[in-house]
Amino acid sequence: MKAQSINTQRRIKPILLTPHEVRGEQAKLLVIDVQHPKFMTRMIPGAQRLNIDVSLKDIAKSQPVLVTCLSGGRSLTAAQQMIRRGYSQVYVLKGGLMAWQRVGFTVWLTELPA
Repeated sequence: MKAQSINTQRRIKPILLTPHEVRGEQAKLLVIDVQHPKFMTRMIPGAQRLNIDVSLKDIAKSQPVLVTCLSGGRSLTAAQQMIRRGYSQVYVLKGGLMAWQRVGFTVWLTELPA
């Protein structure tokens, strides 16, 4: 029983990518930002906001998806939920948008909702 539990945990862990790894594969990835809209001030160029720009039901389960947030915590949780729902190619930006900015990559500024 214990071995089965460990195997289940492995299947729900998304692959973590560094900002440089993402840059090399970005054209192949659908970038989904899961920051709370109330606090979102910036995002990776080309990213789509979950439940605002794109809905989970509109994403093919075989589509390579990069999930991002500000620091990486919220995106890890969202990515695990996607894997549990059957998405097969789910990645997380290690360190989130803060890591992306730290290496000097461009971000888009967003407007806070009124």
